[in-house]
Amino acid sequence: MPIALNYLIIVLLLSVVNVVILQYMHSHRIKFFYTSIFLLIPFAILGDLFLALSTNLEEALLANKVAYLGSIYLPLILMFEIFHMCQIKTSFFIQMLLFIASTCIYVLSCTTGYSEIYYTNPQFITYAGVSNYTTEYGPAHILWNIYLILYFVVGATVLIYTFITKKNISYSSLIAFIGIGAIGIGSFIFSRELGSDTLVMPAVYLFIEYIFLILIHRVGKYDIDATILDALEQQNTSAYISFTKDRRFVGANEIAMNHFSDLYRLRMDHILEPINFIGKTLNEIIDKFEESEQPSISSYFSVGEIHYKVILKTVAYGNRDYGYLFRIEDDTKMQRYVKFLDKYNNELSNSLQNKETHISAMQEKMIVGMANMVESRDSNTGGHIKRTSSVVHILVSKMKEDKSLKLTNDFYNAVIKAAPMHDLGKIAVDDMILRKPGKFTNEEFQIMKTHAEKGAAIVENLLKDIEEPSLVMIAKNVANYHHERYDGNGYPEHLSGDEIPLEARIMAIADVYDALVSERCYKEKMSMEDAYKLVLNGMGTQFDPKLKPYFVRSRAELEQYYSEVRSPIEP
Repeated sequence: MPIALNYLIIVLLLSVVNVVILQYMHSHRIKFFYTSIFLLIPFAILGDLFLALSTNLEEALLANKVAYLGSIYLPLILMFEIFHMCQIKTSFFIQMLLFIASTCIYVLSCTTGYSEIYYTNPQFITYAGVSNYTTEYGPAHILWNIYLILYFVVGATVLIYTFITKKNISYSSLIAFIGIGAIGIGSFIFSRELGSDTLVMPAVYLFIEYIFLILIHRVGKYDIDATILDALEQQNTSAYISFTKDRRFVGANEIAMNHFSDLYRLRMDHILEPINFIGKTLNEIIDKFEESEQPSISSYFSVGEIHYKVILKTVAYGNRDYGYLFRIEDDTKMQRYVKFLDKYNNELSNSLQNKETHISAMQEKMIVGMANMVESRDSNTGGHIKRTSSVVHILVSKMKEDKSLKLTNDFYNAVIKAAPMHDLGKIAVDDMILRKPGKFTNEEFQIMKTHAEKGAAIVENLLKDIEEPSLVMIAKNVANYHHERYDGNGYPEHLSGDEIPLEARIMAIADVYDALVSERCYKEKMSMEDAYKLVLNGMGTQFDPKLKPYFVRSRAELEQYYSEVRSPIEP
């Protein structure tokens, strides 16, 4: 067998192996672009192999048409990926127009043997045991040259523009794409002029595939969406089950199948019937969801000693609601903790008359424990409760020195006692939002903001039958209004000025100051100097300007406190 044939066969096999490697190593994050490239290249090489094996002109021309599939569409797909990587949006109309233009050139190439518009006077030849053909270019062939030059110029211009404007894109990826385009098109034009493109281009295609494999591996490191998905998949402990709007089974993840073996009896598109416990339970939750007309609902059920929390919401396909998605998580520890709290509260209530002081101390520890439990769920605010409580204590101590305020010690003590409870409402916020390592979407932020009102309700339920009404009111106000702004742009009720309870205005300063000087997973900590200036600048807009003197007097003590805190860095 001629060496050239062996060479083409080996290149083709290596190209097919690259397709397998691509799918095996990166199957969950491959985009249409990469798959298209790696499928088109073997077609182009296969066409060159068929051309080398052809025995007459008709077979040679047919093989050339197969090879042209890669030659025609590779530049187009490469340019689409350049646009995507450089964050340049193209409309569907433009994409279709370019695809049609490429297809027209391919159709013209397929007229060879029937018309002389693209190739004229084709002749079958054999050289060194390898078949090929010679031809002269017809008038329409100039479109192919224009096509190649246009795509190279546009692609290179976009890449250079992106490089100059310093967009947040890997420079090594830009350089790799410029090199791929230059090598691919340059090699084709050069080898076509020499009449050896059927032997040169397969090696060039294979080289481009290897460059892309390296590039894909590198780009994967910068693909934050894929990284987040990987992390979520590894950390996920929730069961997911999906149904269509008419309650036909769509699928479930492995965790769901392991928890609820009855799901194995459900076939794809099988209607969910209440013939077993899980079917009855899920049907009842869907009924409740449809009656509520809410975007999502929470529910609970138990199987033996295991307690489950269910969140049900609609899922969309395209622009329409397609069906329902259940997220079911093991809530046994939380339910046991709640039962323990209920039991503990009952015991405290029964012994209240004789042990008021003891109960008060224990209750405070319990509340702080709940607050710490909430904080342990929030990956962004480690140590926040303890530090904000200390900041409130420092601010209040400066206010006590001002006798003109005419505030009682009971008020000051109540504010200090209420400080650890300001974020209790986060216990009702879903983990996926509370533990999100980054900026919230508008929808997520709206859900997150509900923690203020929910916190007020939780505080009232915990304290109303045990503490003095005045303390209950102060604690509720701290939880509910510590995110209100003095200029009225806060939440949840957009209160302004003195409409905001004084205790909440004090808590707002402590809450923001600690957030500024602490490191979070989504930001670096700010220096105490800058944080101090920022809070001062916010007096009259975000904060009560009447509290400015006390904050100024607290500066030295605050900075001493934070310098003594062993690690004011959030995990």
